Amino acid sequence: MTIAAATTWLENELQPAYGEVEAPKMAAMVMEHLTGWNEANRRLHRNEDLPGQQAQRLAEIHQRLLQHEPIQYVLEEAWFYDFKLYVNSAVLIPRPETEELVYWIVQDVTASGAAVLQRGAAQADQTNVLKIMDVGTGSGCIALALKRKLPLAEVWACDASDAALTVARRNGAELDICVDFVALDFLDAAQRHQLPTVDIIVSNPPYIPEGESAAMPRNVVEHEPHMALFVPNEDALLFYKAILQFASERLYKHGAIYLEIHEDLGADVCALFENAGFTTELRKDMQGKARMVKAYLRL
Repeated sequence: MTIAAATTWLENELQPAYGEVEAPKMAAMVMEHLTGWNEANRRLHRNEDLPGQQAQRLAEIHQRLLQHEPIQYVLEEAWFYDFKLYVNSAVLIPRPETEELVYWIVQDVTASGAAVLQRGAAQADQTNVLKIMDVGTGSGCIALALKRKLPLAEVWACDASDAALTVARRNGAELDICVDFVALDFLDAAQRHQLPTVDIIVSNPPYIPEGESAAMPRNVVEHEPHMALFVPNEDALLFYKAILQFASERLYKHGAIYLEIHEDLGADVCALFENAGFTTELRKDMQGKARMVKAYLRL
């Protein structure tokens, strides 16, 4: 089977499940992954036969995609900000709104004039300029993006899942980005004493009430880690309360908290922090949904 024929075949196979718009995009992602060639190069080599090993891998990918397994897990890769991450079913697939949260932090830090933007390698213990804590890091996408953009900042990240931390550490090693990844259950106040005092707390915590799972897409509910997605129906702010408690003990007075939130819980998250003396800012994502909150102390 030639590269062109394989591409057409995969598009046709995926179309009933994914539609006329998504199927070609997915086929292109798969073929780039298999061949290592971008679209222009695949056109140049369109009449070449797909090697046997790649053809075998194509058949495997095809079957997994028909089971609605996310393509990022099937290919074990996902783009975030401006770099490629290794991902598997132990971690959430990075999403565009999380990129917007990172961009907000980078904008604010840049505007503050903090001397953390210099290029070049920097070990986590070589500077005391800016300290950042990523709560519930998963793939490490937020922490690694911030360290990449703010290379002289000290960045820590924690997660309760050993499997997720294995993914995050692999990403850090492959990207040559130095982040201190810590294994702990953030909901356990005693374990939080392992963490440092910081200038910035950032988190994309679990925030979807369990009762909403029935209405969510099949590929998310059946394949992405539930411990990173869901909270009890009766306590949707569970992780935000823990972050607030941590901030009261380990956030410098001039510091700030940046949070990804459920689009229906913006007012509740803001009220939680405002009642504790914080000023909050609620921001919409590019889809017009209220998905991010910044909280900082009134000085």
